[in-house]
Amino acid sequence: MTHYVKVALMGSGFAGKSTLIKLLTDKVEKLKCNYTPTAGMDCGTITLDSATKISLIEMGGQAHFEFMWPDLLRGSKMVVVVTESTPKAVLKTRQLLHKYKDMLQGVQIIAIANKQDLPGAMKPESVQDLLGIPTYGMVAVDPKQRVHGYRLIVEGLRGMIQVAG
Repeated sequence: MTHYVKVALMGSGFAGKSTLIKLLTDKVEKLKCNYTPTAGMDCGTITLDSATKISLIEMGGQAHFEFMWPDLLRGSKMVVVVTESTPKAVLKTRQLLHKYKDMLQGVQIIAIANKQDLPGAMKPESVQDLLGIPTYGMVAVDPKQRVHGYRLIVEGLRGMIQVAG
């Protein structure tokens, strides 16, 4: 029997949530950099082993989709907060974390400081200081970061799921 573990990706529009899902679930050589807003939600699946799959559920980042977030967060074992690595985006992400803090109680949370390749990107340590949660740098359009992304999610879930060795 296959066991599914739900991981929600939350953050503002243009943070890179859809791109992160594509990075982790599609076997493409090059990821597109042009922005297309997610209408409501997006999803993908990572197969860890024959018995365990991770369902990645992206919550559309535009404010008019936030009414769906409580339902999309429900049942998540982990929440990956994706933010651009600009001061303005990080402060907006901090506001989102505060707004949904009650729903995030008891859930494993990490942040991805995305777009580390852009000029002026804040270091992950600085983003972590502002968000108050473990934060990791990433460039979601770089297929070389696929393994790094897998590790972040699997390590974040360790202890909550059994992974065949």
